[in-house]
Amino acid sequence: MLTREDLEYRIRLWSDVQSSIHAFFASRGYLNVQTPLLVRSPGMEPNLDPVGVDVKLLGDVLHRGGLITSPEYAMKKLLGAGLQKIYTLTPVFRNGEKMGERWSVEFTMLEWYQQGKGYEVCMQETEELVNSILGEATSWPRISYVKEFEKVFGYHPADATPEQAAKVADLFQFEVMPKLEAEHARFFLIEYPVAEAALAQKNPDGRSAQRFEAYVNGLEICNGFTELVDPVEQRARFKEEAEERRQAGKEVFPIDEELLNGLASVASSTFGNALGIDRLIMLKAGVNNIDAIHLFPPSLRF
Repeated sequence: MLTREDLEYRIRLWSDVQSSIHAFFASRGYLNVQTPLLVRSPGMEPNLDPVGVDVKLLGDVLHRGGLITSPEYAMKKLLGAGLQKIYTLTPVFRNGEKMGERWSVEFTMLEWYQQGKGYEVCMQETEELVNSILGEATSWPRISYVKEFEKVFGYHPADATPEQAAKVADLFQFEVMPKLEAEHARFFLIEYPVAEAALAQKNPDGRSAQRFEAYVNGLEICNGFTELVDPVEQRARFKEEAEERRQAGKEVFPIDEELLNGLASVASSTFGNALGIDRLIMLKAGVNNIDAIHLFPPSLRF
């Protein structure tokens, strides 16, 4: 167990950051909402592995579900019910993924959504929030994924051959990102290939999507979009992801029909962002290991 001094230090870190977050969103008219942790459809992304759970409800009927990888589905249902500006701070879970100093099976996510605004407004709010917590009122450059990719490899990711398409993300991660991280302490990476933005609205050219990630000192802290709110296209993308999961031998959870039914009532544009609070606190504390800011690191629980 940690010492009392270390516990108090970590508790104050978390308390200060969360208090700042609540004050930030309250001042902008957002409602703080609570979302469920255990659901029937915890996520469809092929690269994520939800923690599957068997649940007995009334009549001893066994139901299959999982712990959420994100509160996104529940948040979008609230948008469909008419809420305009909402945020939540919630635990989220991962299973079976490669872990390391920056990853954990359980961590805290901040998600927020606003109807009627696109991802440009979301980036501005993200910049203001992170600057207010970490200090330094800097302006963050917006860097296009597809343009940087074209500079290095000579073709647009949308023009990749089937063989190239399987390697696009790795090529960018290992060939382009180190240069960007060396040049910029804080920046947004925008305009992702459509294949890497299943929940985002496409740009007018149809070759990239309105998705962004934010990086601070080489650490990715969030993933945001102008949200896809077309239920027909979203269903098609969910089916593609389900097939990818099937082919990879991963558990396939059912499509969330309630989510799709509510999407038609969500305004276009609407933005959403998911920001990892643990990583934000790591940056504030100046540490590289996520266990260094947890009160009960997973390594001490299992």
